[in-house]
Amino acid sequence: MQIAQKNNQSVLIGCILIILLLFLFPFAAASIPSFFSIQKTSLAYLSRFSFWLSLLCIWFYALKFENQKLLIWEEKKYNISFYIISIILIFLTLFIGVITIQLFFKLLGLENKSLVLQKIIQFLKHRQLLLFFTALTAGVVEELIFRGYLQPRLTKIFKNPHIAIFISCLLFGLMHYKYGTVINVIGPFFIGLVFAYFYWKYQNIKILILCHFLWDLLLLIIAVSRN
Repeated sequence: MQIAQKNNQSVLIGCILIILLLFLFPFAAASIPSFFSIQKTSLAYLSRFSFWLSLLCIWFYALKFENQKLLIWEEKKYNISFYIISIILIFLTLFIGVITIQLFFKLLGLENKSLVLQKIIQFLKHRQLLLFFTALTAGVVEELIFRGYLQPRLTKIFKNPHIAIFISCLLFGLMHYKYGTVINVIGPFFIGLVFAYFYWKYQNIKILILCHFLWDLLLLIIAVSRN
């Protein structure tokens, strides 16, 4: 009983520490100035590696202080057809949802263009390898932290998967606040909901990592080609 209580306390502390990491030591936004203030490619790569370092720290905490794996939900296996169908359906859902959100903001006359994001896209325009590494880092690190680590532990704390999904997605959306527009929070929140409910139902993080990576890569390529 005491062991279980101690484990629950470690899980709660871990979630709190990650929230502090996300906002006091900005997880996503910390790298933004490095893209355009100094404009050194090496510094931009270093900022990407800081994401992986954050993930390593979380993995170490789970292993040493929680005495459990980073992913506490057992990964379910599926055949290749399930992967293909899942990716197609997730992409369709994201596309329809994001377009709807953009149209809604346009009808309200709200600003939906981020100047910060535009500067990043301009910086990535002639740095294809960095663009690829940026999308890969977001796909792997963000999914392992928000879906892989946070969501199952929040489910354990609140004993309600829907509350856990909402909180993890809210944090995921707020992580993008440094881009400077409301749509840059609402959009990721919606994307997080799609990913989180998929993970809750099917418990396969690999599909989400692949979807997240391909989605970000596609958006970055389109954005770069338009600039």
